[in-house]
Amino acid sequence: MTKIKKTVIFVVLLHVPIALLLMISTSVFASFEIAMLSTVMITLGSLYAYRNMIRAKVGEAEIGDHKDAIDVMDDPYDLYEDERDMEIADVKELIKEEKKLQKQALLANTVKNASALVSVYRLIPYAFFALGFIVLKNNDMMHLWSYLVGLAYGIVIGYFVAREWLV
Repeated sequence: MTKIKKTVIFVVLLHVPIALLLMISTSVFASFEIAMLSTVMITLGSLYAYRNMIRAKVGEAEIGDHKDAIDVMDDPYDLYEDERDMEIADVKELIKEEKKLQKQALLANTVKNASALVSVYRLIPYAFFALGFIVLKNNDMMHLWSYLVGLAYGIVIGYFVAREWLV
């Protein structure tokens, strides 16, 4: 089965029990549905934006071998561990220096990673979330418990749909 067919079947089976909320009241159904849809969209948008950011970063990174072929031939059984201990001490100092540099470059890193933070894929679902809450509240249709359950339910559903589509 394709991803689209699986997702459609999943959504249809998901909405059968949700439709039963209409028997309780329309405000319970509307609160649950808006909360669930907004958190599903937020989860999908966030995971999609972060996936794109990670793929871009991985494309820029160069992966190197920590032990080259000459080191393997010279010391295949790691007999010169004392020299490696000295290297580890140097690495600890190097890590401390790198942490200092990272603290200094905090603003630069924030700007560099802002593409996933301020992505359209995240902003539109958050706008839907806020507007949905305002509409429910202004029309006296807000049912808080069903809204909160819908938020939690939407996160779980969004995760499963994202796992199917984005992995």
